[in-house]
Amino acid sequence: MYSSDRRIARNTLYLYGRMLLTVWISLYTSRLVLERLGVDDYGVYSVVGGIVTILSFLNGTMSSATSRFISYELGGGDTGRLHRTFASSMKVHIALAAIVLLLAETAGLWYVNSRLVIDPSRISAANATYQLSIVAAMAAIIQVPYSAAIMSHERMDAYAAIAVVNVLLKLGAALGIALFATADSLTGYAALMTIAAIAVAAMYAAYARRHFPECRTVRASDRGILRDMLAFCGWDVYGNLCYTSRVQGTIVVLNRFGGTALNAAGGLTLTVGATVTAFASTVVSAFRPQIIKEYAAGAYGRTLSLLNNAARYSILLMGLLIVPAIVEMDTLLGIWLVDVPPYTAAFCRLCLMAACGELLNTVLAIGIHATGRVFRISFISGTLYLLELPAMWLLLRHTGRPAAVYALHLAAVFAILVVNTFILRHQMRQFSPARFLWRGVLQPGIMICVSYAAAHAVACAVPGTWLRLATSLAASSATLCALTWLFILPADAKTSITDRLRTWVK
Repeated sequence: MYSSDRRIARNTLYLYGRMLLTVWISLYTSRLVLERLGVDDYGVYSVVGGIVTILSFLNGTMSSATSRFISYELGGGDTGRLHRTFASSMKVHIALAAIVLLLAETAGLWYVNSRLVIDPSRISAANATYQLSIVAAMAAIIQVPYSAAIMSHERMDAYAAIAVVNVLLKLGAALGIALFATADSLTGYAALMTIAAIAVAAMYAAYARRHFPECRTVRASDRGILRDMLAFCGWDVYGNLCYTSRVQGTIVVLNRFGGTALNAAGGLTLTVGATVTAFASTVVSAFRPQIIKEYAAGAYGRTLSLLNNAARYSILLMGLLIVPAIVEMDTLLGIWLVDVPPYTAAFCRLCLMAACGELLNTVLAIGIHATGRVFRISFISGTLYLLELPAMWLLLRHTGRPAAVYALHLAAVFAILVVNTFILRHQMRQFSPARFLWRGVLQPGIMICVSYAAAHAVACAVPGTWLRLATSLAASSATLCALTWLFILPADAKTSITDRLRTWVK
């Protein structure tokens, strides 16, 4: 078993544990903030902070690009170029922070004071919150090269630890609202959140500068690297904007035909899909640096092996989550919500199935990003995502069935998956679409279907809500784990797992 495979498995556990902690703490924190600020102030904080988030939308794309370029140079082994890459990324992010600051203090400030509907008595607090949110955004932008370096060096234990500290600081900010009971709670909470953002940025910077020599260099930039980064980001922005437009546009299309009731169902569906996908994406995040490094080193056979494994293991992990969720969706929604909007269960089931295709597209995108040529995937796949919106509108107009929107998206996602396999084939001749589709898609897909059949049979036979939920979960998990052990895991991985279990037992 490759040492890199052990590292990937270990990093997956770190990231998965981090996700479990952060999701639960974040859910509790949101509830606590809403309770202590009240609906009105919570709404002001959300909308004011949201404006800053919109202005800094490029930050997510730059984070992906920075991680890709640092990972590539680590795989290439050129230390001097690695130093110049980090310095270049640092300059790009400083420039991005300056642009966001300029936009925030001009157009954003005008919008807050002229267009937002805010109680006149809260305008002063809203402006103070806005200024503090800008400072927090600056810290988040500047930290990106450091956090990307940690990810590229595969120090997922440190990355996960800082992420947990981040949510704990946010929880502390929520608890600290009580300190401002006699003053302005909204402004006090914004100040605490800004302090937390600066502290987290400082932790990323301190760790990276201490452990990675290239992170101590911020002047030796390279115009060629800067040009490549900006070109990469330019097309990546187009693809991300198309995808985001599809996600938000779906809600608009539903509103056009069904009003706010369908909007509520669509919003809940987004939450369910994003939460489940975030868990499964931990596997993809653990594979990403290794795939890019191996490609940069010219080890194309190893690169393709990692791509296939990333696809199959992320989908199998997704299956552990979505199979019981699909079988018991009505029960789970009833436990989670007091009043379940119409169509929510149907939307969620189709969304979770589509999430599998989106996860596979993410894996293929890693391979394409490793080549550095993102024009085709951004333009073709992005345009196909965008074309879903008029198709959804026509489908709703002619059928009148809201669930048809998500059924169309499910079909489109897997069509885009096929397109992306051929894009990767064009850019990496060693890649076999047939092998990827069989090993990464069909094999785990068949096992997920068998797991679903077992869970559904149990659900039909067992009475009672909680007992049926528990037995369905146990049946699907046991079936999928057994099939994975028998038909997916290689012999050396089984031996390694068995030896580790024996050690723990002793």
